Amino acid sequence: MRITQAHVRGVYATALQYLDDGQAPVEARHVHRALDSAIHRRHAGADRRDKRALRHMALDGLPDWTSAATGADFAAQLRQAARLGLDLDEMVGRPYAPVAAGIWFHGAYSARRVRACEAWPSRPSYDGRPWLRLWTDDEEAPNPVVLAAKFAA
Repeated sequence: MRITQAHVRGVYATALQYLDDGQAPVEARHVHRALDSAIHRRHAGADRRDKRALRHMALDGLPDWTSAATGADFAAQLRQAARLGLDLDEMVGRPYAPVAAGIWFHGAYSARRVRACEAWPSRPSYDGRPWLRLWTDDEEAPNPVVLAAKFAA
């Protein structure tokens, strides 16, 4: 497995689900546990060497978590690192298919069209990816234009 920045961003986005974003101080064991859980969730089929290399690359690219006073501060920094390269304003006005493909290849999120008749899923998508909601101009068209985009978490 060739580890890329997309893998790391995906681990960061999934690790947010395992972090306590309250007012308690962040400790190294919490960060390591969240990253390990995210790696095992997103890359269950990878061998130990790949998981270890991904863990080291994710730890090297982390925001300065020692300066984050609380879990909420660190979660905000981690969320920003996971979303690096995704600009919601650039998605508006473009066809759905290329926007969804760009989100998928970014590595951290999964795109989902918002439809009035469908309930929003309560669980993460494929491999633990958080959702990115996309509102389109036509719910039934195969490739409608994106009107708005919003992170679900």
